[in-house]
Amino acid sequence: MTDNTAHASLSALTNAVDEGEVFEIFQQAPREQIPRHGGNLRAADSELAIHYAREFYGRRQESQKIWIIPRASLLEICYDPAAPIDPQPAAISAQAGLFVVFAQNQVGKPLLWLQNLTAGSEQDARAQALALLQDNAGAYLRLWLCPLSAITVLDNPDLLQPPLDRSYRRLDGYDIREKLHLARQRVRAQEERQH
Repeated sequence: MTDNTAHASLSALTNAVDEGEVFEIFQQAPREQIPRHGGNLRAADSELAIHYAREFYGRRQESQKIWIIPRASLLEICYDPAAPIDPQPAAISAQAGLFVVFAQNQVGKPLLWLQNLTAGSEQDARAQALALLQDNAGAYLRLWLCPLSAITVLDNPDLLQPPLDRSYRRLDGYDIREKLHLARQRVRAQEERQH
C-alpha cells in the first residue's frame, strides 16, 4: 500500500493537570479472551488509580483482570486517508521493548487488545503500528500504542472475584473506604511538602 492510499495521524493523549492524572481502564470479563476498554478515571497518583479501578470496574465481579494505563503513556494512531503523516508525533517516553496495541474497528465500540509488538525503540514501535494500520486500511479506525511497562495489571482473584463470604463490606474482606482514606492522606501530605 502506498502513502497516497492510506495515511495516519499520530497524537499523544493528554491530561488535565488540575484534577489529577487520567488513567484509561481496560477490563477482561470472566468469559472474554481479550481486554476491552471500559472507560477512564482521574486519580492523584497510580496507587489511588488502582483503588478507584478496583472499586469502579471490579466491585460487582464483572472483571477477572483490569489494566490501568496512564493516559500520558498512550499514543493514538488514527486512520485518515486525507491527512498527511505527521513526521514528528508527540513522544510517549518509552525505551526498547514490548509495546501493546489496542484497536477500535467501529465507531462507538470499545478499543480491544489487538497484539503485542517487540520494538527496538519507541520510533520502531510507532512505525510498526502505523504499518499495521496502513496494511489493514479501513479495518481499524484508530490504534492506541502503549509500552507494556506503563501498564498496571490488577488480576488478584481475591479482590476481583472474592467468595461470597468475603464481601468488600465485611471487616475481614476488602474495604475500599479505608484504602481510599489512606491514599488520600498520602496525596495530601505530598502536596503539602511541595508547597
